[in-house]
Amino acid sequence: MRDFQRKRKIRKVLYSRGALVVVVLMLVLVSKATISLYSKERESQKNRSRVETELSSLASRKEKLQSDIARLKTREGIETEIREQFQVAKNGEKMVVLVEEQKQNAEPIGTPGGKSLFSRFLDIFR
Repeated sequence: MRDFQRKRKIRKVLYSRGALVVVVLMLVLVSKATISLYSKERESQKNRSRVETELSSLASRKEKLQSDIARLKTREGIETEIREQFQVAKNGEKMVVLVEEQKQNAEPIGTPGGKSLFSRFLDIFR
């Protein structure tokens, strides 16, 4: 009989409101930790994709720079680069420099037809 009463007390404590509150509180804490972990995982995935994209762009840049270095190790590559950077010519060569003409406005800004506001006002009465 005492075993039965002990089991009854244990069951009464386990099914009480206090025990239920403790279980719900633990459930809330575990779910909060899970949500936090999920958001960190998503952020890590975004960062990883960004870093992989950056890595691929850096790899392509490295290849381009290595090809430029290989080109600059040759005499023709050095000559081409000097001509592009400094616009120079060899002895005996002639260089043509094209300069665009600047367009000059005959009319002052803000006055269509070259007339002032007062002149246009007087033209109304003529």
